[in-house]
Amino acid sequence: MPRPLKYSPEFRRDALERMKAGTNVTQLARDLGIRRKFLYLWKDQAEQLAADLKRSGKAARPAEPESPAEQKLRRKVESLELLVARQAQELDFFRGALQHIEERRRKREAISEVESTTKSGQ
Repeated sequence: MPRPLKYSPEFRRDALERMKAGTNVTQLARDLGIRRKFLYLWKDQAEQLAADLKRSGKAARPAEPESPAEQKLRRKVESLELLVARQAQELDFFRGALQHIEERRRKREAISEVESTTKSGQ
């Protein structure tokens, strides 16, 4: 007997849409309170299902048509998700750069402390 699903199909679909929109997968997993491996597993399952449907000649059930307002909101959400993903990447870059700079500063201070000692007897 298969295990019951812990996450609803809607939850999974929303997570995959955010992943497709370019959201950082690690951050997305944190936001959703799940492991990253689930996102990749769901993505693989969705791709496999799409490939199976394509091979069998059956198309996925078409979604209900959205109103123009819903389409506009969906595009806005997608653009904002892309912006957040881009900013997350920039933040990761600058954190790494700051760590590198701080490490160089600590090394430089350690070297200058050694050089500034005076010799005894002078």
